[in-house]
Amino acid sequence: MQISLNIRDDVYQKLMSTGIDMQAKVNEYLLSLVDKKFQEEKAYFHAVLSDIESGKVKPLSHNEVWDKIEEETK
Repeated sequence: MQISLNIRDDVYQKLMSTGIDMQAKVNEYLLSLVDKKFQEEKAYFHAVLSDIESGKVKPLSHNEVWDKIEEETK
């Protein structure tokens, strides 16, 4: 897959003069976005699991889920 970026000429010249490997930097940035999202979701699920295990919340049964869906869609 290819991605194209629109970079102003002056910024591009500065980047090129520093010798920064833009391909590597873009790859790093994209991977960091994926990792950040994964870490956020992991923290959310750990919090939910903790709430369930502590009895703070009760998960719904299969039938309760469908009852709620039917209730909300009426």
